[in-house]
Amino acid sequence: MLFTLASLFFLSSFGFLWGPWIHLKHLFSREKLPFSLCYGSTLIGTLYCAMWLHSTPLTVLLAVMQVIALLWFLVSYIPGGQTGLSFFTRICTSAVSSSMSSSLPI
Repeated sequence: MLFTLASLFFLSSFGFLWGPWIHLKHLFSREKLPFSLCYGSTLIGTLYCAMWLHSTPLTVLLAVMQVIALLWFLVSYIPGGQTGLSFFTRICTSAVSSSMSSSLPI
C-alpha cells in the first residue's frame, strides 16, 4: 500500500511543477490516455488486491505492472525514448523466445 501511495505522489509531483490543471489535461490528452488508463487500473488493482483480497501474488504482480507504467511515463519524456524502449523490448522478447524454444522440447 505504501508503494502505491508513493507512486501516486511521484506522479502528482509533476502537477506541482506544471500546475494541476495543465498536468491533468496533459494526462488525459490523446497521446497520454493509454498511460493514464493503464496506470489508473494498476493503481486501483494494487490497492484492491492489497486491502480487500489480501492476495500477495496479485498485489506484487500489479505493483510490477505499476512500475512498468511509470517507466513508460518517464521514457515518454525522453526524446526518442519510446522508440528506444520498443527496440529494447523487441530484443528482449526475441532473446527470451529463442531461449525458450531451444530449451523446451515442445
